[in-house]
Amino acid sequence: MKKRITIFVFYDKNGIVDGYVLNLLRGLLLVSERIVVVCNGVLSDEGRIKLSELTSDIIVRENKGFDAWAFQAGMEYIGWEQLTKYDELILANDSVYGPIYPFTEMFDSMDSRNVDFWGITKHAETADESGITKNKIYYEHIQSYFYVHSQNLVSHPGFRDFWDNLKVFRSWDETVSLHETRLTKYYADLGFSWDVYVSTDTDLRDFADTSLVLMMPLELIRDHRCPIIKRKCFSEDFGVLHSATLGDGTKKAFDYICRHTGYDENLIWDNLLRTVSMRSIKDTLHLNYVLPKDYLLPVSSEVNSSVSSKVAFFAHVTYDDQIDFCGQYLSAATPDIDIFITTLSESMRERILVAFKGLTCRELTVIALPDSHKGRDVAALWVVLKPYMDNYDYICFVHNKKSTQDKPLTIGRGFAQRCFENILASREYVSNLISLFEKNPRLGMLFPPPVMHGLYRYNITNMWGLNYQITLELAKSLGIDVPITDWADPIFPTGGMFWLRTRAFRKLIDHEWSYCDFPDEPLPVDGSLGHAFERIYSFAAQSEGFYSGWVMTDDFTSSEITSLSYLYSHLQTFMSLTLWKRFTGAIVKRLRRYPGLYVVARFFYRIPKGIVGLFRSK
Repeated sequence: MKKRITIFVFYDKNGIVDGYVLNLLRGLLLVSERIVVVCNGVLSDEGRIKLSELTSDIIVRENKGFDAWAFQAGMEYIGWEQLTKYDELILANDSVYGPIYPFTEMFDSMDSRNVDFWGITKHAETADESGITKNKIYYEHIQSYFYVHSQNLVSHPGFRDFWDNLKVFRSWDETVSLHETRLTKYYADLGFSWDVYVSTDTDLRDFADTSLVLMMPLELIRDHRCPIIKRKCFSEDFGVLHSATLGDGTKKAFDYICRHTGYDENLIWDNLLRTVSMRSIKDTLHLNYVLPKDYLLPVSSEVNSSVSSKVAFFAHVTYDDQIDFCGQYLSAATPDIDIFITTLSESMRERILVAFKGLTCRELTVIALPDSHKGRDVAALWVVLKPYMDNYDYICFVHNKKSTQDKPLTIGRGFAQRCFENILASREYVSNLISLFEKNPRLGMLFPPPVMHGLYRYNITNMWGLNYQITLELAKSLGIDVPITDWADPIFPTGGMFWLRTRAFRKLIDHEWSYCDFPDEPLPVDGSLGHAFERIYSFAAQSEGFYSGWVMTDDFTSSEITSLSYLYSHLQTFMSLTLWKRFTGAIVKRLRRYPGLYVVARFFYRIPKGIVGLFRSK
């Protein structure tokens, strides 16, 4: 094996070293004699211990100059004379998951090509739309997350001259425009030959005008044995992916990795759920599930059928005229499911017991709450029913919903049907849904897609409503530390009805809730603690290492596609604001080069946004 040294750049805002990083380093140790890890920013004590098991060369530096300056710091640490004693110098970073296939396979292949420097993937020459480069061109280049340099190149005076005289990069765009897209040409102009492991000059040549490692990860991994997948595939704004593809590349690549390679998918999940917004994860992996309600799906071999999960229905029923409606859906219970119902009075309790005496369930418990309806269904769940949660693996929560503020009242009726039908459509549907949880151990919560009929269709572009700040405060009080940003819509159960895995809700279950936590009536239409609760659920599950998804019956999906098509084709001016987003997106991209100005602009932008949100909530 050639004598190689690797400089590996690592960044995490909290200095946490996830398992995928250690896995990458173990893969590199099979092809490297020595690894120097350069940490931009901070490194936790636990992270240092983990890294120390693999290398004694660890540098922690100020987070400036991005990867380029970190690589330079690694070279200075090793020393130029020492660097030239190695056959090859590898520059790699933590922006990828891998190795999906052994790095030894890739290095053996590249050794036979006899080139001076190489990488894994490349980007074709394209126009520079950032306006940063003088000639408005991005040259064909090796993508800089993985670069291998021969001794001949490292020993050349031009190599050291380049790295000794790096420009000061003020933004990520500048590192791309002035460093990554220039480096390959710079080396080639010195007379050195190059290549990439994943050749896209044949079957993918016509598509090379974009970043194939981002837009076509499945083809690279499946057909070209690309040993990595970019983390950005999972965190990129879905609009970027959808503007150039069907938007399903990340999901297909991830499914292929899970089913056809030996890579541990939990390494990806652990990092994603800690560092990426649930919105991005939900969109890029299409966490949508369509289940039949009229027949049982075959039990997957991945499900341990010998283990009987404990399941309960929790319901909050307060309207006399909703008893039969709720009972229709609670009848989806099977003989091994317990049902708990809360209501507001002893007389309602008696009526519910009579009406539901024919339900097929293991045990029916009806609880009359205090006269005060403080906190409504949310308080009923987290104050009264919470003590029962630890007895069950999965819980379904529903409540009668009339939405009397909506006119005509059919809007509220449709809202309730949307929730109930996609949660408790039938016994077969419930069994299929529980099997889905069993098959996907990372699945923490399921609920229907957001309501989009009536006036609710105008809320699709503002899912935070007036609840962003109060949700942040609730997250802080619960110790939930996952990405929560106002620019990424929350994934949450509109209407407050859902299925949950109790293990995913430890932070909410372990917290001591009381009626005093909830505001007095009358409650506002938006901006209350109850609305924050709806939005905190998926973040709470994410903080425990679980994701949330949408679930629908097969026949509901048919009508949902019609609704989506109509809304997109007839209301896109109001709903998606496509032209406005393109315009503001271009402005934001340029403003981010000037952090101070960007912060000021964001502050003033939130004022009209909040006013618009206020009117939408009326």
